[in-house]
Amino acid sequence: MLDRPLDCAFEQPRATPEGTNTGLYSLTARYLGMGWRYRVLFGVVALTIVVLGTGVVLSLKRSFMATATVVVTTQISDPLSSSDTNRALEDDELATQAALIESRDVAALVLKELPPPEAPKGHDWRHFLCSHGVKFGCNTGTETTSNSVSTQDRQIDGLLASVTAEPQPRSRVISVGVKADTGERAAALANAFVSSYQKLALDQQRNDLQREAEWLDSRTEALHQRWLEAERSASNYNLQHDLANTSSGSPLVERQITDMASSLIQAQARYAAAEAQMSALKAAMQKGDPQAMLALAQQPLVVTATTALMQVENERAQKSGSFGPNHPDVQAFDKQIALAKANLATVTHRSLMSVNNDLVSAKADVDQLKAELARLQAQSGKQSGPQAEFRTLEQDSLSARTVYEAFLERSKQLTDRVALLQPPVKFVSHAAVPASPTFPNRKKLMMGVLILAFVGGVSAVALKVAFSPDFVSVDDLRGFCGLPLLGVFPRLGSQRKKSPAGLVREHPFALTSEAARELGTQLTLVNNHRQGEARTVVITSALPGDGKMTLAAWLASSALESGETALVIDADFGRAASNPEKCQGQAKGFSDVLDGRVAARNVIVRDERWGGDFMTAGTPRGYMFDRNEIAEIRDLFQDLSRSYQLIIIVTPPLGVVSGGLTLASLADQTIFVCRWGRTSRDVVAACVERLRLYGAHLVGFVLTGTEAKSFNLLGGAHLTRKEARLIAERRQA
Repeated sequence: MLDRPLDCAFEQPRATPEGTNTGLYSLTARYLGMGWRYRVLFGVVALTIVVLGTGVVLSLKRSFMATATVVVTTQISDPLSSSDTNRALEDDELATQAALIESRDVAALVLKELPPPEAPKGHDWRHFLCSHGVKFGCNTGTETTSNSVSTQDRQIDGLLASVTAEPQPRSRVISVGVKADTGERAAALANAFVSSYQKLALDQQRNDLQREAEWLDSRTEALHQRWLEAERSASNYNLQHDLANTSSGSPLVERQITDMASSLIQAQARYAAAEAQMSALKAAMQKGDPQAMLALAQQPLVVTATTALMQVENERAQKSGSFGPNHPDVQAFDKQIALAKANLATVTHRSLMSVNNDLVSAKADVDQLKAELARLQAQSGKQSGPQAEFRTLEQDSLSARTVYEAFLERSKQLTDRVALLQPPVKFVSHAAVPASPTFPNRKKLMMGVLILAFVGGVSAVALKVAFSPDFVSVDDLRGFCGLPLLGVFPRLGSQRKKSPAGLVREHPFALTSEAARELGTQLTLVNNHRQGEARTVVITSALPGDGKMTLAAWLASSALESGETALVIDADFGRAASNPEKCQGQAKGFSDVLDGRVAARNVIVRDERWGGDFMTAGTPRGYMFDRNEIAEIRDLFQDLSRSYQLIIIVTPPLGVVSGGLTLASLADQTIFVCRWGRTSRDVVAACVERLRLYGAHLVGFVLTGTEAKSFNLLGGAHLTRKEARLIAERRQA
């Protein structure tokens, strides 16, 4: 026995093949069983998280988000500018406008328009001292001003922290959102940010135009003075040098020279025409040819007289050819011809005199105009220097007047430009009062709290399982230290007041009765004990209160039911010592038999609770047995085995005293009882190791105090729903 390996390490239960429904159900049932075992811990942790989370959610300060939508406007084309300002927006225009909306200047205007609600005034020690006349406790003016400035800065920082101006992609739209304690204030602040930025931008534009207008006014006034001075200088110079100029500003003498030259040209043209007529007329007279006279178109009288003469001559020629030269009609025509020639000579002489008069008159005009032109040219030569200077002064005056008029027109247009000013952004939609707070979303937060509570409870259970020294499930005890699990017994609950014998009699086919009979059968067959052969069984545990005496009563009742005789010996001397009130008047028992004060048969009594023989612990004594006492105990067991087929000894807990080790080494079989949820793996391993060192014949473990649903005749094995239903139907049948 000492050579047997003492490997009591924790062994994982063997899992069924993956993919089978049985393995999945068993695994699920295992973890659900762990959760059910620590349901109180799960409930406490989950409830604590729910309570704390609910308190935190309810204590969170509510905030409302209101959003105003604006569009960035393109500038109206400036009629005063030559460049086209109605252009597309730059890539960074939206980001720039969003940053300007979130500027501190805009926030200051918003706070001025919508000041934050006043916080309740607190009374500190300075206020207390100042109110009681202690001056050093009062704030000075500088401190008040400094505090006011710092308070305003903090208010601006807090307001800017609640504002977001976000440009929308692929558009000219900017969303301006503001968080506040109330929905009305959030909407008012969002609208105020936009309107304040519009006002600030318009004021900036007006200030720029005002500065430009002031500069233009000063410059226009200076140009006006310069123009007036230039005009005055030109006028004074003109008077000083007695210069005569036309209304257009050119010198009068030049205009006179031009007019005189034009008149001279006309006079010379008339003189040339008169000479041409005189020459033509003289040439025609010298030739005496009527045809030449007809060419004088400028002398209509000569042409008429010539035409009349030629007509008379033609008629005479016709008559003379018909009647001869002596015919009276021919002679009459001769007289007419003579008269026509005399008339022609007279008209020609007159025309010659008229042309001569025109020639003389034209020559006189030409001579006079030439003389006047020479005089004007001489006068113009004398005025060329002063006139040039006057022209320079007049040009300066004209230039100053032109610039002055341009600036004056610009100033007038700048005044009209104020009507064209517009803010850089316009409202698309004003911020509306939100119907519900943006934060906190209590529904979602409470769902998160519930999820967190569930996770926290599961985590607490998982940590408890991971770090717990106890057995987590029934499967953990199966095969622990190389020992089998003989049986699993649940808590009695409402049946605690009934005796084991009564339970067996009233419920002979109950699972508890079946488990007790099965345990007795296992003890009978472990070492090939034959029916009717006496055997000694020690029931021990690590801690008190593990149900050893109850288990002994179950075994004894099942033995009596099967027709065997059974004796239960209480060897826990300390039980009576820990309850001195119960020890008074108590009958003698096992300790008295060992001390030789009484015979064994005289201390065996009938226990009505389970209907069998029972030997009490007797007078309290020590648990150390010497060699003689060990021999006496062995003889006592041998003597009692003649009368009883099953002797059950209930030892004291091994974690308290070591006396049970000696009794276990003297018994035929030893059962180690583990209380569910109380006995740790390390304690069980230590006790099993000590029992093996003492040579005890350990049969296996018995688990007591389990949940009712974990109890079955298969040692607490996980049953599927189908298996549990079939077993229940069979038992009911």
